[in-house]
Amino acid sequence: MVKPNSKLKAIRDKQLGEMRHEGVLSCGMKLLVAPRPGFTKKVAFVVADYGSTDSAWLSGGKRIHVPDGIAHFLEHQLFKKQKGDLTDVFSERGAYCNAHTSHTQTAYYFECTERFDENLDTLLELALTPYFDRKLVDTERDIIIQEINQYRDHPGWVSFQQLLESLYVKHPIRIDIAGTAETVSAVTPEMLALCHGTFYHPSNLTLLVTGDFKPAEVFKLADKLAGKWAPGTPAPHISRERPLEPHQVARPKAQRRMFVSRARLLMGFKDAHMPEGPELTRRDLVSTIALDALFSRESEAVERLYNARLIGADFGAGYQAERGFGYAVIGGETTQPEELEREVVKIIEQAREQGVDASDIERKRRKVFGRFLRSFNDPESTAYAYLSSIGQRSELFDIPEMLESVSAGEVNQRIRDLLTPGNYATSLLLPQAAASEREA
Repeated sequence: MVKPNSKLKAIRDKQLGEMRHEGVLSCGMKLLVAPRPGFTKKVAFVVADYGSTDSAWLSGGKRIHVPDGIAHFLEHQLFKKQKGDLTDVFSERGAYCNAHTSHTQTAYYFECTERFDENLDTLLELALTPYFDRKLVDTERDIIIQEINQYRDHPGWVSFQQLLESLYVKHPIRIDIAGTAETVSAVTPEMLALCHGTFYHPSNLTLLVTGDFKPAEVFKLADKLAGKWAPGTPAPHISRERPLEPHQVARPKAQRRMFVSRARLLMGFKDAHMPEGPELTRRDLVSTIALDALFSRESEAVERLYNARLIGADFGAGYQAERGFGYAVIGGETTQPEELEREVVKIIEQAREQGVDASDIERKRRKVFGRFLRSFNDPESTAYAYLSSIGQRSELFDIPEMLESVSAGEVNQRIRDLLTPGNYATSLLLPQAAASEREA
């Protein structure tokens, strides 16, 4: 067992006027408490450092590989216990609960205004006590396959997944988080137990709590409840397997037809040589500023595209960065995908050659800073801000200083490094051909 940090470490940011408290519970689980005085809503997350890309690892000199989608399957299955579905337990107390799986994390959470102690007990039971009854696993498998099939009919998801498959050659990010019907069908209770025992050891979990709390009382409660459910086994030693991803995209273009009223074009730019920790967060911030300067609704370029009727209200650009990968996505619905692609490339090439005006970059920097400050407005937003910093293994309180030091030169260099016209992928969805076209 790990010796608990009973004093908790208080970490304060004077500029923001914010404080959090960190410690380690007796079972090895990390605890982060972010007090939000005056709020009635209370939020708690259990976050596993485990996502869909963790399908292969080394343990004890042995390589282990499990079916794609198993992390998502495990997320579903952990709600099911011998006594029933824990979702119903939360609902009976008036609490809202949910979970989500990303490429690098799995998070379980609840929100409530009362009976916090009981809900926290149930959340820890959910994460720490597996119950993989074969009949329940088979039932959940059918539900997940239905979910996978539903997403195949969702244009936004299909175009995005097609883009990732076009961007990445080897990295498992190219695989759907939920897997496929075939891979999900291969999952067994024994495989779920193996993944839970490997990645849900308390030492690989973080308990994140926000609301009107006294941190010392939260620590005492969490230490008691986690100790009740946690296994007394030592942390497993694992080495996660990641293939060497080439800088070039897998394929420059992919398209398919669906029952959509307008075509949907996404352009993806794969980032290379991804850093970790604070450097990853800084790259995320600078990339976000760069893309907002070029493709926000307030930009002249986007106004021109809109007036030319090449884009609609859903057009946008964003950057996603997690450990080991990063990419930019630009696009939306359009009636002229080829023309839109040409115009976006022109905008990028002009920015690469001439740079973006420093005053525009300053406005976007302030915009990103304002968005960051709003993340402390309520317990839920605060929790998600910390969830992001946990995922990037960075210090949330470093962000204001990072933003203040961002220069126009750095943003323009990021545009040149990230948005390379000779190495991008497009994902195109086209309306289903009419009967007359098919016959022709």
